[in-house]
Parts: sequence; C-alpha cells; structure tokens
Amino acid sequence: MTLRQVVLLHGLCGSPDYFEELIPLIDADVYALTLPGHAGTEAGPETMDQFADWVLSEMKLRELERPIVLGHSFGGYITTNLVRRHPEALSGFGLIHSTAAADPAPAKAKRNEAIERVMEEGVRPFIDTMIPGVFAADSDTALIERAKQIGYEMSKEGIISAQMAIRDRADETETVRTTELPGLFIYGDKDPNMDSSRAFLGAKRHTRESVSCSHMGMMEVPEIEARLINEWLKEVQDV
Repeated sequence: MTLRQVVLLHGLCGSPDYFEELIPLIDADVYALTLPGHAGTEAGPETMDQFADWVLSEMKLRELERPIVLGHSFGGYITTNLVRRHPEALSGFGLIHSTAAADPAPAKAKRNEAIERVMEEGVRPFIDTMIPGVFAADSDTALIERAKQIGYEMSKEGIISAQMAIRDRADETETVRTTELPGLFIYGDKDPNMDSSRAFLGAKRHTRESVSCSHMGMMEVPEIEARLINEWLKEVQDV
C-alpha cells in the first residue's frame, strides 16, 4: 500500500523541530515545512491567504498529490484557509492544538501589543514570555527551553508579519463545519490558553481527541499524538 502523504505545519515561532519525535512515529510519507519568517528564513507574508498560497506552492514543488495537511496552532489557521480556498488540493486536514475561530477583540489587542513589544525590545524578550505561556505549569522545563531555542531563530520581521496574519485571519468555523474533507482535531486539556469548546468549534462531524498535555503535545506526548493520527489516517484510508 502506498503511504499517505502528510504535510505538517508548525506553530508561531516554531519550526519542523517541533515534530522531531512525532515524525518517525507517523505511518505516512511526511513533509514538515518551515514557514516563511521562521527558523532563520526571510520574513514571511502578512496575510493568511498569502501563507496558505505559499504552502500550496510548496506542495506543488514537491509534486504532492492531495496530501493531508496537519497544522499546529498557527499552522492550523493556515490549514483551515486551505480547506476553504483550495479544498481540491487536499484529501484531509487536521488542527493540532488549534482552532477554526478567529481572534476575538481582546486577542487582537494582545497581538498588537506583542508587535509593539517586538519592535521595541527584539526577539528574545518576546520568546522568553511567549513560549513558557503555551506550556502547562507542570510541563518539562527542558522542553520549554528547547522550544525557546527554536524561537530565538525568529527575526523581528518574521514575528511581526506572522502576528499580523494571525490577528487578521478569517473565522473558519463554518469552513470546517461544512467541508466534505475529513478532519482530525486534537486538543490538550492542559492548554493554558484554550478550552475544548474553542478547540472543537465546527468539528461536530470530525474526529475529536483530547489529550493530557499542554498546547505543545507533539513535543510532550508524541507517542500518544502519533497513535491518534495513525488511527485516524487508517480510518480515512479505509473510507
């Protein structure tokens, strides 16, 4: 049987290194992309449409044929944009510690504050605050430090452009509710910034899984998340 092609999209201030332990455990041909403006690359686009179009172009360059796209956090926002604008290019999708919802007004204000802070103070102070804030209180401090080191590779411009795209993204709840593509939603019940209702918005007919971890489950519990992904991939393959 030909292995299913899976594209992984990391979160804000992340890189494919987020998936280092997860990738070998996934029963698929996996392509983990480095998003523009991340991991030392040049500053990326400023809109979610542009990020999604970049992913689409990378899929074409790699000659991927209707892969499944799994997005973590920010990567999930790009994924739902692809589901809405280019469903014919995918055979399924997943939101890993993400949401189809747009930012509410208070969250948009925090994005603006973050942009201002990065402009004034630079990358490291922002990363030193942001990264611990996505882990749970009992998360492994070594993993937090590892994620911070990945984040330090960001440029100021990369953080700003990504924050702008996230801030201004469309609400994709109706997208995931009405799409004919199969979806997988994974939520960490120790996520300090999200509850299950927000994580599973629009996902009633999709596969929904809760895991005992924070926002960074692919680093904290890769074996569990790989098992859930593999079980879902098999269900999709058998349909």
